[in-house]
Amino acid sequence: MATDDELRVLDTELERVVDRLNGMPLYRAATATDACYDVAEDLLARTRELDHAVPTDVALPMLEPHGLGSLIAVIGRDYAHAAKAAPLSDVRPMTDRLIELRRSLP
Repeated sequence: MATDDELRVLDTELERVVDRLNGMPLYRAATATDACYDVAEDLLARTRELDHAVPTDVALPMLEPHGLGSLIAVIGRDYAHAAKAAPLSDVRPMTDRLIELRRSLP
């Protein structure tokens, strides 16, 4: 089970990524679209693993660059909520993905 500290770090990194995406000019956000969708797909897949109520046929919406922060925020919160409820969750790999994404943002 994820510890409270691990969950706090996940929440912090999620906020950092969302803040960066929401604060950057659209032309820069556009260059991060593929990386953001890769992380969002990973978040969705890991949420499905933890919460079987998430339908398997749900697809991520294709958003313009100004919606990337919201996409990561919503999917990330769903993942964090599922991880808190799952007894055997390990959030460290997803936290590492968020850190990697944040560091790669222009």
